[in-house]
Amino acid sequence: MKTLRTLVENLVHKTVDGTLDLPVTGIAYHSKRVMPGNLFACLEGTRGQGESYASEAVAAGAVAIMSAGGDAFPGVTTVRVPDVRLALALLAAEYFDYPSRQLILTGVTGTNGKTTTTHLIDALLRDCGAVTGLIGTVHYLIGGREYPVWATTPEANDLQGLLREMCDCGATHATMEVSSHALALYRTVGCDFDTVVLTNITEDHLDFHKTFSHYLGAKSKLFSWLGSAQRKGSRLRRAIINGDDRHYLHIVDQVPGESLLYGLSPHCHVRAENINVSREGVGFTAITPAGVLPLHLKLTGLFSVYNSLAAVSYGLLEGMDPERIGAVLEGVDGVPGRFELIDEGQDFTVIVDYAHTPDGLENVLRAVREFAKRRVITVFGCGGERDRGKRPLMGEVAANYSDYCLVTSDNPRGEDPDQIIKEILPGLTRGRCKSSFEVIPDRFLAIERALVLAEAEDVVIITGKGHETQQIFKDHIIPFDDRKVVREMIRRQKSYGNELQGDSGGGRG
Repeated sequence: MKTLRTLVENLVHKTVDGTLDLPVTGIAYHSKRVMPGNLFACLEGTRGQGESYASEAVAAGAVAIMSAGGDAFPGVTTVRVPDVRLALALLAAEYFDYPSRQLILTGVTGTNGKTTTTHLIDALLRDCGAVTGLIGTVHYLIGGREYPVWATTPEANDLQGLLREMCDCGATHATMEVSSHALALYRTVGCDFDTVVLTNITEDHLDFHKTFSHYLGAKSKLFSWLGSAQRKGSRLRRAIINGDDRHYLHIVDQVPGESLLYGLSPHCHVRAENINVSREGVGFTAITPAGVLPLHLKLTGLFSVYNSLAAVSYGLLEGMDPERIGAVLEGVDGVPGRFELIDEGQDFTVIVDYAHTPDGLENVLRAVREFAKRRVITVFGCGGERDRGKRPLMGEVAANYSDYCLVTSDNPRGEDPDQIIKEILPGLTRGRCKSSFEVIPDRFLAIERALVLAEAEDVVIITGKGHETQQIFKDHIIPFDDRKVVREMIRRQKSYGNELQGDSGGGRG
């Protein structure tokens, strides 16, 4: 058990009211999760909304409060710091004894492709016999055991706790998605990365970052901070960067060491040639410093070429045999909710994908266009309480690459679903299909309509939620899994013809 003095002694800027000679049983940032003996960190949005949360924490047994200012709290030690989030990250790393120093840690950031890339890297590591941990959007995995996800990159205290659990379970390697939110909010401070990967950078999360410049700056931190933590023996720190991304030179400039570039361009160290995209997968030739590597993946789309090139680059830097790298990647069936084929024996294709940005949607629709023999029918929406500027852009992309669109709800959260759709429509009317769309706010009915419309050799692509199993509204959450809904609808469709009636039980609540 650590003492408060041990935890805060490395903070340069702090003011303390009360004793530091206190045992600390843990660190909490949510008043409902405080346990006796905890240090409670007042994150922005907690203390800023009133001192009641800190009072609740004290009532629950907190022995110390860390805040950005204000009066001391009677009966407990108060530690004032300029930035509570930064201090929390530093304290959490100390509390859990810097678990990342005991792991070979890889961080993957980018607007799209993080999830698939981390899964491919994890597959390579497991094939080498490593005991691995994985942190990301779909799930947290520790030695094969799955844990519930509460954020792509969790708060610093939760993140360090997961890394510590990995160490305690005998893990040797950890791979994690690193979101722009996490970097902007210092969640990964105290994480000692060995390798960092950039998939791509396009516009996203401007509801949070406000400008693209700030978004790019947040992503850049993963690379500029490389090696800022204490070194682990003689291992080199390195970066793997998409050399086709228009911001790659900016990212390369942030790296305090060497970078390996991957992509399609001649300047890339690992690049793909002879690309062939089909419904079943993608084939290409990887040209690498270790030789030529032919690959035939079960994953499809040009974006899968990029994700797998990043994984090939990682494997080469780890000294893996190129042929073994190829065999492992060719054996990966896919990632839940990422261009996931739903096959119930129907004569048309159905794909569920997580794409929720203009760039992501364009990527998946272009991939579909590579093999679609007839119409492309797209079901999509935009999430509420997220960047509103991308809504018409999503509409335009969907219209440009689809033959027919069904505009529906994603996760409206606290916003009016009809208003979100209104902000999508101007983009649809600019796009190629123009009037070839319907508005069906009920996602269940929109998917049902798409499946009724689908004819032999059509492709139905349902985007936005991917692996998610819930739909979030202002005042309630319902079970909703696009994949489950589709499977049950197709089964009913095959039983009753094109007349889909009643509730399939697939998630409407």
